[in-house]
This record gives sequence, structure tokens and C-alpha cells, in this order.
Amino acid sequence: MFDISEKDIIKGLIKGDMSSFRQLFDKKYTLFHSFTMGMVKDSWLAEDITQNIFLKVWLNREKLDPNKSIHNYLYVLAKNEIRDHFRLKVNMHTEEIQENQRIQIEDFEGTLDMETMKQQISRIVSRMPEQRRKIFTLSREQMLSNNEIAEHLQLSIRTVEKHISLALKDIRKHLSSFHHFLFLFY
Repeated sequence: MFDISEKDIIKGLIKGDMSSFRQLFDKKYTLFHSFTMGMVKDSWLAEDITQNIFLKVWLNREKLDPNKSIHNYLYVLAKNEIRDHFRLKVNMHTEEIQENQRIQIEDFEGTLDMETMKQQISRIVSRMPEQRRKIFTLSREQMLSNNEIAEHLQLSIRTVEKHISLALKDIRKHLSSFHHFLFLFY
């Protein structure tokens, strides 16, 4: 295949001549792939961007001007594709940061709800009859089994179970707004 001028390549492209496109591709692909690779530092991405550049040339061939440099046109396309890639990457990163911040805020709000709930449970427990409070504290804070509590306080297991049941009932009744957290603790 003989080497034709840029002007002739552009004229051929405008007419839809595939051999003119092939000539342009063969002459410029490596140069623009190297340029793109230098900017994005990823061979797969550089390949993708470079192919997009040539695809855009083909799709917009009727708008080409034979009196203007095809090299400059390819350079502008390459620059725009690279800029769009980084813009998209920044936007995706920004969205990821915003999502992480939203999750952290929700976690923080959940922690506040849980702290409030723990404070309310402490108040409820402090108002329980002494025996019930003692049994509930041994069960939930010291993690003793019902048998161990019964042995420790010299009570029947049935009495321990009844006090724990009543304590939980009191807590549920007073914490209806925190019902979705109750299963985590009691």
C-alpha cells in the first residue's frame, strides 16, 4: 500500500473509504496509544481510549476538514477521552466518599440511639424492685446462668426465671421506640 498524504486520507475518510481509515490507523495508532498510556498508566485502559479515538474519527468522518491537521484532531480527541476518564473516576470516587460518609453518619446516629437506649435501660433497671434488679444485673451484666444466679442468691431457678421475665417485660414496655434494638441486647 502506498503512503498517501493526510489531506488525501481525510478526503477518503469523508467518503467512507475504509482503506483511508486503515492508513490513518496504521500511521497514528501506536503514537496515540503511547500518549494515552503515558497519561493513564494502564495498558487496557489506554487500548480502550485509543480505540474510542479512532471510532470517533470514523463516526464523525463527514465533519472532518481536509484543510486541517488530522494529527491535531486526534490529539484533541485523545485529550478529551482522557479528561472524561479522569472526570468519571473522580465522580465515582466522590460518590464513594459520599456513600461512606452517609454510612458513617447512619452508624453514628445508630450509636447515639443505642447509647440513649442503654441509658434508658439503666434507668428502668434502677427503678425495679431490688431482687429483680439484682437478678437481672447478674444475668445480663455478669453473664451468669439462671442456675448460677439461683445458687448465688439461694433462690429457686423458677424464681430467677420469673424475675428475668418480668424485668424484660418492664424494659420492653418502656422502650417501645427502641424495639428494633432490643433483640441485640435482651
